[in-house]
Amino acid sequence: MHDEVDLRLVNILQIDPRIPWARAGEILGISATTAANRWRRLNEAGLAWISTYPNLTCQFTATVEVDCRTEFLPSAIKALCENPLIVNVDETTGTRDLLLMVIAPDMDTLTRLIIDWIGGLNGVYGTRSSLVTEVIASGESWRVNALNREQVRKATLQLTPDRAITHNSLDVSLSEALARDGRASVASLAQLLDEPPSTVHRRLQKLRGNRQIIMRCDLAPELAGWLLEYTWLTTVAFSHKQRVIELLRGQPSLRSCIWTTGANNLRVNFRANHLGGLGGFESAIASSLPGLAPAETIIHMRNHKSMGWLLANRGRCTGELVTPVFSTKEPS
Repeated sequence: MHDEVDLRLVNILQIDPRIPWARAGEILGISATTAANRWRRLNEAGLAWISTYPNLTCQFTATVEVDCRTEFLPSAIKALCENPLIVNVDETTGTRDLLLMVIAPDMDTLTRLIIDWIGGLNGVYGTRSSLVTEVIASGESWRVNALNREQVRKATLQLTPDRAITHNSLDVSLSEALARDGRASVASLAQLLDEPPSTVHRRLQKLRGNRQIIMRCDLAPELAGWLLEYTWLTTVAFSHKQRVIELLRGQPSLRSCIWTTGANNLRVNFRANHLGGLGGFESAIASSLPGLAPAETIIHMRNHKSMGWLLANRGRCTGELVTPVFSTKEPS
């Protein structure tokens, strides 16, 4: 069982996934050992984990809808989950069987993956894809909101961009190590990479400060308290773009919001803790922007993979990671 202190702890880790246990314990009024032990219990149960993945805007990112014959779904899902370029795999309602997120280092790799590899899987008879053109909000910004303002302030880390350090292969190796263990100490990372701790610390700060990698604390539904995940698809005129962004950012259930190519140029992902949450959101949108309505509301029935981590049936993390592909490309 988990309690309110567990929720406050994961809230702190949502703000700063690498906060020292001593600092987290100080904020919560518990010892560093107690904080670390609580996290270990949650992590080993698959209720909370750290995800590290490439910044979606630094590579070619796409959402891909897949149509697959029912008898081939298990084998297709297994193959998709094993591919490191495919970071999310969900079974959903609506006009597709599977909804994927793909992150590729270049357009050629993305094209071959979608058309040739995914399209060539046994049972797959159709795919539809959209490129992500802008990320308004992503999963690392969602919070369980278990802390007061002073606790949030104390947990917040100010990261400074550093464009003076050139991106290199060490950054890729460090990113991959952080994907496997986002809370690994600088000392252990230095030993793993055979680099001085000062170098590893400097490169880590640069990766985070420049947002070349994104780190977040993810939670299973039963810990986070949400019952329903859904994605809202709609078309927004550019003249309404800023107003829609302001409205969406005020929604506490917002998890991610991306602009894409295609007819429905806005995809908004929400998590609701009650069945009426969806209707309440749509009512708020309709009252603020009359005429704006979803072209489709996708319900996520089952999550199989989240930013490389394989998930069990109830959305718990299995502890098995298919490491995402990190690029040597500099952020723009």
